[in-house]
Amino acid sequence: MKEKLDRLKIHPFIKKHGEKIKFFLVGGFNTVLDFCIFGFLANIVSIPKEIANIVSTTICISISFLLNYKFVWKSKKSKKETAPGFVIVSLFSAWVVQNIAINIITIPFGENATTKLVGKAFGSICGMVSNYFGYKFIFKSKSATLRRHGEEPKQSS
Repeated sequence: MKEKLDRLKIHPFIKKHGEKIKFFLVGGFNTVLDFCIFGFLANIVSIPKEIANIVSTTICISISFLLNYKFVWKSKKSKKETAPGFVIVSLFSAWVVQNIAINIITIPFGENATTKLVGKAFGSICGMVSNYFGYKFIFKSKSATLRRHGEEPKQSS
């Protein structure tokens, strides 16, 4: 069993795309959790879809930060350094991108349990794409890491 795990670790595809794979695994977990909370609040508790989305995404952002920091990006930066940017990117994605996407589906097709969840799915996909690029910058930005260690990034000519 250990030999199989070791081979997976060094497989060229895994080595090349490991961060993306882990990001989408964490994102998938968070999406399922987000859907469960959102569906419960919007369709069972019957609170407005925008409020349900804000509550569900806020819970999932907290979990996502820890998983992305430790597991996906294995950031060398401090949590204090990365948390503000992570929250900004996440809130923009969750509260702006997702709500726009939910409304893109619910406005033309009507507001019911199915369109709310389809809209949420569309919003989650849009949000995951915007999050990937934002998080990559936050956790992997070389210039911020260099400055933290007293070096200046090289200027391009």
